[in-house]
Amino acid sequence: MRVGWRNVVGVGLFALALGASPAGAREYRSGFGFGISVPDVWLVLTRGEIERGSQHFLAVDGSPDDALERIPVAMRRTVFERVLAGELEIFYRRENASDAFVDNVNFLLQRTALPASQEQVAGVCRMLPGEFSRIFGRPIAMEACELRERARHPVFYLQFEGAVPGTTTMQYQLPRGRAETLVITATTARASLPRMLSELEGMVESIRID
Repeated sequence: MRVGWRNVVGVGLFALALGASPAGAREYRSGFGFGISVPDVWLVLTRGEIERGSQHFLAVDGSPDDALERIPVAMRRTVFERVLAGELEIFYRRENASDAFVDNVNFLLQRTALPASQEQVAGVCRMLPGEFSRIFGRPIAMEACELRERARHPVFYLQFEGAVPGTTTMQYQLPRGRAETLVITATTARASLPRMLSELEGMVESIRID
């Protein structure tokens, strides 16, 4: 059985280079076929949003958004191309506790299966710290690795030290149909962890999968 740990690694390395709606939130439609409520403080880069604002997103000077100003233009172009290709969607938090890191949430689809039993979960959780440590080049500790229920679906949840020192990565894997899994990966500076946990939970619970 395959699970999504390889995508955890991939999204972590990418970050190295880079219900009812609550008040202050907007509804968005993802190119991956789900609806989501997102607090206004987040810059939402779905395929539709990027197509509507590409000239601002790729502007070399005078970016209209503070979150974009802290992201190199070359990285913005990489994000732009991947989102338009349907490979990735990404949200950036406009307000951050750290000027050195922009908190972000990535969305992608993968063909995989969630672990279906506690025995399978235990096996995956034993493997992940060694894999992350090998890929990231330093010891990586798992803080959570378990089955949960969110948005009326069984989900697989991971939380561990981020690829960037001083950050934490959280991932939810939600089943989407019979053959696909929606992978939601959030990375935040440790100073912002309580806030990110709250906002991530709200976004995940608001997801409406077709």
